[in-house]
Amino acid sequence: MAYQSQPPRPYGTNWYHWATQLNTYLNRIRTQLQHRYGNESAETDGVFLYDPNIDQVVVSVNGVFRPLGFGSNAVGSYGAFYTNVEHDAGTINTATAITWEGTGYSNGVAVDGTTTSRINFTNAGTYAIDFSAELHSENSSAKKIWIWPRINGTDVPNSTIVTTLTSNDDRIVVSRAGMFTVSAGDYLEAVFAVDDVDLDIHGTAATAFAPASPSATISIFGVA
Repeated sequence: MAYQSQPPRPYGTNWYHWATQLNTYLNRIRTQLQHRYGNESAETDGVFLYDPNIDQVVVSVNGVFRPLGFGSNAVGSYGAFYTNVEHDAGTINTATAITWEGTGYSNGVAVDGTTTSRINFTNAGTYAIDFSAELHSENSSAKKIWIWPRINGTDVPNSTIVTTLTSNDDRIVVSRAGMFTVSAGDYLEAVFAVDDVDLDIHGTAATAFAPASPSATISIFGVA
């Protein structure tokens, strides 16, 4: 039976027969996105598949399948932010928010335009987050810093980084990875506290042989 490339034309007085033929034609030509089962090749760019494991449409780009992201699902949302500002605590044992002055990448995750300590989430879902900060000591006494995340102003349980510095002008980078589930419109903050105000979060300027180091960085990827 030859493939019918054009819809059937109505003829005669038997509209039921024509409607049946039209329904058959539409079912034959409709495009149904194929499912990805794990062994499909992404060698050719521009291949679209539905991946049921992440409930996303994916497209092949440069040898890998990348999610397009849609609806309220976090997959396809991401952000990378940094600060070069020196962050000092004005008072000991008091939470102070880290602000974010630079954006490397942003899609569905962005620094708040008014309160720059807040990172806003457009899409609900689960996100993987990598955080780092460069600490700096300004005296030779032992001093401690606590760093932890807050969501919508509420501390995240079991999440604090605690580090002690003892040498004058000592520097150390601390980091932690985690996963958070948020709702659309939620915001994330990173806050810190110290028991000596001579411990700060402080990057370094560029040298003749190396670029500058940021005071803190955060990278966020939607995973589900």
